[in-house]
Amino acid sequence: MESRTRKAVLGMLGIAMAAAMTTGCAGGKEFPAKEITVVVPWNPGGTNDLMARALQPVFKDKFGVELVVKNSAGGGSAVGITEVLTSKADGYTVGLASSSFLALVAQGTAEADLTKIDNICLVAEEPIVLVTKEGGKYEDAGVFIDAAKENPGQISIGVPGSNNVNQAYATLLGQAADTEFLFMPFDGGSRVITEIMGGHVDAGVLKPSEIVSQVAAGELRVLGVFNQDGLSTMPDVPTFESLGYDVFTLGQLRQVSYIMAPGGVKAEDKEKLASMFKEALESDAFKEFAAESGLVSEPITGSELDTFLGDVYTGLEKASKEIWAQ
Repeated sequence: MESRTRKAVLGMLGIAMAAAMTTGCAGGKEFPAKEITVVVPWNPGGTNDLMARALQPVFKDKFGVELVVKNSAGGGSAVGITEVLTSKADGYTVGLASSSFLALVAQGTAEADLTKIDNICLVAEEPIVLVTKEGGKYEDAGVFIDAAKENPGQISIGVPGSNNVNQAYATLLGQAADTEFLFMPFDGGSRVITEIMGGHVDAGVLKPSEIVSQVAAGELRVLGVFNQDGLSTMPDVPTFESLGYDVFTLGQLRQVSYIMAPGGVKAEDKEKLASMFKEALESDAFKEFAAESGLVSEPITGSELDTFLGDVYTGLEKASKEIWAQ
């Protein structure tokens, strides 16, 4: 009887030790050992959402890792980014933040300590363009700006949202041309497009990804590009800088998207995340998506990314004080 009991105890101990060893091995798996959730702080279907979803098959093919896209819209991206910042800093929850979030912080409408955020990888820049109705009154940027000079405060520009990079660029264009525009905020790029095509606003400041199909269909015309390098997909469209209008007096105003995480992720896991996202963004599949969407994707990580985003934030702070506060 005692022998049986002893055998039973030893058997149970063996099972327990095996379970402990198994648990230890699982706990010691190399990061990432499970799926990674990317919180997109916008509704499904927008550019940022499409970016995240374009990365899903790349992560699966390259790394065997599932990317779970979670849409958490609200507050101009503040709701979703706050969700990320209050999550566990284990590298398994990241966010697709953008200049929109940085603008909210710069204006004091969203609370966040940017020094306590782990910036992982720059995803893409979305150049802002000025568009009008094809076949309308404005055949090029010169005609449009001349009309604004002759009628200050009367030429209307539709803006998706307000107090953002789009509006800041257009305001700086007005200042450079010594005139003013009438800004009309709407609840998204698609609404701005509808208003332009309906003849209710003269123009709009939008992202190429939002208007590429309408341009291809001959419904919208791109008058100018606000970034300094122009658009490779629209090489004939001039930059406003090339036309003699300095829209960079506040510094680096850019509409960018980047992967971020709550501060405190282990250094080695943060480095692994950055490496994975960078490799995925440099894949042929994502490059093709970026080109089709009018995105400029040149991923950077580490201190280079921190410096870059710091410069963008400085420009947004200046815009907050010199443009949006008026």
